[in-house]
Amino acid sequence: MSKIFSMQELAEQLLELLSRTAYPSEQMESYVNRLVESFKWEGAPYVEIGEKHYIVKIYERGVPSLIKKLERTEEVLYWLLEDMIFTAAHVTLLKKYGVDNVNTHLDYTNEVWQEIEDNVLKAFRAIGEPYLSWHQEGKRRELETVQPKKGKSSI
Repeated sequence: MSKIFSMQELAEQLLELLSRTAYPSEQMESYVNRLVESFKWEGAPYVEIGEKHYIVKIYERGVPSLIKKLERTEEVLYWLLEDMIFTAAHVTLLKKYGVDNVNTHLDYTNEVWQEIEDNVLKAFRAIGEPYLSWHQEGKRRELETVQPKKGKSSI
């Protein structure tokens, strides 16, 4: 089990890892700062810190739709990185194509999705291991999958 970081330590580590990418530091700082905001963005992971573990929650319509307990700081960092890097890649494409997805919309063609995926992969290559391998292996899906409790029916 890894050392449990304080929220400040998590933020500092995230900023250090994100500084290795090509995304603007101001943009990355805003994503890291939202971890301590009272408003919870839809679909983004948020962290609560316990003595020996983290509780990561994802909110939908203001209500937690996923609650997961993790003991490894690296997994928490990875989960947050996945969300922040994907968001940065998406925002970059919105700007590139001059759309805001409110009044004008991005046409999510296969090429656009590939461009987002390529930009995310490029960022993880800049960050390095273990996060790059986890990204390539699809660890985010594993983290966001609810495991049935032992002895309980899955029905």
